[in-house]
Amino acid sequence: MERWQRRAAKTVGGVIALVFVMSLLYHYLMVAVEGRSTSYFHSTQVVVETFTGTGYGSDSPWDAPLANLFVMAMDLGTFLVLFTVVPYVFQPLLEKSLSPEPPRTTDATDHVIVCGYSSRSERLVEEFESRGVAYAVVTDDEREALDLDDGGRTVVYGDPTAVETLRRVNVDAATAVVVDTADEVTASTVLAVRERSASIRVVVLCSDPTLERPLKYAGADVVVTPRHLLGDRIAERVRAEIDPRLSDVTSLGDGAFLVEVSIFEDSPICGRPLGETGLLEDREMSLVGLWTDGEFVTDPSPDVRIDADTVLLAAGSESRLKALEARTAPDRTNGARVVVAGHGEVGSTVADRLRKSGVDCTVVDREDGPGVDVVGDATDESVLERADLETATAFVVAIADDDAAILSILVARELASDLDVVVRANDADSETKMRRAGADYVLALPDISGRLLALDVLREEILSYDRQLTVVRFEPGRFAGRTLGETAISESDCTLVAVKRDGEIITDVPLEFRFETDDSLLLAGDDEAIDALDPGFDSSSA
Repeated sequence: MERWQRRAAKTVGGVIALVFVMSLLYHYLMVAVEGRSTSYFHSTQVVVETFTGTGYGSDSPWDAPLANLFVMAMDLGTFLVLFTVVPYVFQPLLEKSLSPEPPRTTDATDHVIVCGYSSRSERLVEEFESRGVAYAVVTDDEREALDLDDGGRTVVYGDPTAVETLRRVNVDAATAVVVDTADEVTASTVLAVRERSASIRVVVLCSDPTLERPLKYAGADVVVTPRHLLGDRIAERVRAEIDPRLSDVTSLGDGAFLVEVSIFEDSPICGRPLGETGLLEDREMSLVGLWTDGEFVTDPSPDVRIDADTVLLAAGSESRLKALEARTAPDRTNGARVVVAGHGEVGSTVADRLRKSGVDCTVVDREDGPGVDVVGDATDESVLERADLETATAFVVAIADDDAAILSILVARELASDLDVVVRANDADSETKMRRAGADYVLALPDISGRLLALDVLREEILSYDRQLTVVRFEPGRFAGRTLGETAISESDCTLVAVKRDGEIITDVPLEFRFETDDSLLLAGDDEAIDALDPGFDSSSA
């Protein structure tokens, strides 16, 4: 029996009981007080007439005050029935008939099931849609399920920890399950999946790294902790910036390497046009692009001026890229100090890694606790002054709120212009604003999570998931036989980093370069740009 039916049954029973009791009382008043000799059924008729508002007929008027008071009470009772009882019964019925019903089943096959929905899994769903991968989101939030359904996304409303929900989402015919629920219910979700299928691949997103082993005991194949990986990457980046003996060069495989280099005020090339730096003429290295004024520029003009807010992205041989790092980075090994704003999962990971490597680190957080040096708001100039930001080498912003992070960047730039500012973004849409505010290096948590999931779920060959741009290896696909200038690559926001042909890595690729079927392409770009180009390539690379 549905809710409105249960309410209706209770209400009908209650009204009948009320009419019966009121009829007995009215009949007693008519006989004992008014001195009238009437039948009980006549008394019941008068009560029903009163409750329905149709009048009293021959019984009015009444002489005794008590009888009049009783009739007035019945009159007021009419409002109780009309304005309280009726809505109680019919409101759920109206809600059921007028409100949309969220989807509860799906017939999808060969699909990926996403249990839970957040900005991290949203990025993965966008990857699915751009590549034509079937998926179904499972959420126990009815409003969220309706919103996703209205947005054209495949969703099933239900508890992801319930085996019945997984049956309705057709888990037996799925290719993988991604669990992005709260850490408290993650293990229950994994166990529910394993109850339905012992062989399906289960990838779990988790905030607490200590849960990795228990979740694998429950049946998870892969446990991903994006926040801690993001913290590790930021610490690695900062260490490379403050110590020229360390390198931030990353291997793309097959002899190709990539590096991101921040330019500082005391760099030899700061303040010079790009064409005068010699970077464009270097045959052992290719300038993939650069960040300037908050935007990534592919194929920059020789007239672009290199300043303290510029970040270069270069590809080439490992030795040449390390030489570029040594040429552009100042020696800050003596007295290097880092200020970290925020001591959450990302900030504490950064601080721990830096301190273990011997870097002096000052942590600012609103709440006092172990590892926190300065208590206060990182958007407050006086708080940053107490942290001696003016004398710091680098500033890591690991605040959970992007708007607060932007304010902190602006204040930091005002206090110390020649400061390496590295920022963790919670929303990919905030990246450009953060760079315009003065950030040198920005990593977005949803992008990192989406790339990690793509590695495990889509089995993509993503070569640099922990950088500001994604670097992906593709086969030419339908671009084979065409020159670079004839493809959409030259007009897109992606950059061709290198081409592997017959075992040789080619980093300087002109527009006249013609692709061959056996070539292997390395493309760099943000996630949206890569997704836009992906249909042009051979899907076997994904």
